[in-house]
Amino acid sequence: MAFSNGDVRKEIAEIISGIGSDERPVSSPKEAFKIVAIYPAMMILTVILLWFSFYAMMVMTGDNTGQKLGFYFEAAQLIMGYEGWISIGVTTVVAIFFILISYSTALIYLSIPEDIRSRSKIIASIKSTVKKTFLILWGIATLLSLVGMFSDWMILLAGTIPVVLFMSIFIINGYLGIQSARYGLGPLMSTANKLISR
Repeated sequence: MAFSNGDVRKEIAEIISGIGSDERPVSSPKEAFKIVAIYPAMMILTVILLWFSFYAMMVMTGDNTGQKLGFYFEAAQLIMGYEGWISIGVTTVVAIFFILISYSTALIYLSIPEDIRSRSKIIASIKSTVKKTFLILWGIATLLSLVGMFSDWMILLAGTIPVVLFMSIFIINGYLGIQSARYGLGPLMSTANKLISR
């Protein structure tokens, strides 16, 4: 989407004016958390489902008819002990780190009045790209993990999702930094940060 310098300046001025308005509702910490938690939650759920699927696949490989319940618990401990708990634990830690890093950005986004957000071409463009990037990264992580599950490369199952989630922090923040420089969003970020810190 192409923007002229005049369009960009007009939109930024409108956004800054909206943020500074006394009628603007205060950013909701709960809503900000919901926004930044969606992608990390997807990654955590995916890694849990993949390890559960791997466990089910391993248990169903042989004939375990008539086995006691204890057998399945022991099998779960053995399989999850093979980097499963570490994979889920590291993903959870990285997810928390991701949320903490992204939380202030979500507050800034929510500090822009909803009517201005809905008609801003700059915000729509950035939002669309961020969503697509998250979906692509999630798809890559899931695909590589499935390759690891059905091959001898168990490191892919254990490490892909936490590594991709960690890389997402730099990819998304790098993209937002580039867009901030491209559109000259420095004054906007400065205004929003001052209002949020009050």
